[in-house]
Amino acid sequence: MGFRGQHKNKRDAIEPDVIDAIEARGIAVYTMDRPVDLLCTFNGANLLVEVKSGPKARLTPPQEKFFGWWPGQKVIISSVAEADAWAEMISRSPVD
Repeated sequence: MGFRGQHKNKRDAIEPDVIDAIEARGIAVYTMDRPVDLLCTFNGANLLVEVKSGPKARLTPPQEKFFGWWPGQKVIISSVAEADAWAEMISRSPVD
């Protein structure tokens, strides 16, 4: 349950199912508006996730700028299958 602010942005239709798939792998999820949709954490690592409904959905200009600038981990997920595969990979990865 995240902070949505005064103006609620439109959420992607698949987001609840994506969150369920990620949480099923033991990864904590916090919903946000900016710069991405989800802040996830697993074994002390913070992971940024942008959810887009469908493979052709585009980042907004501010998101493009952020993704170009941010040196840390970030991922765009556009299906529940992608969410599950990503979450499985994260849950099996050792944390430094």
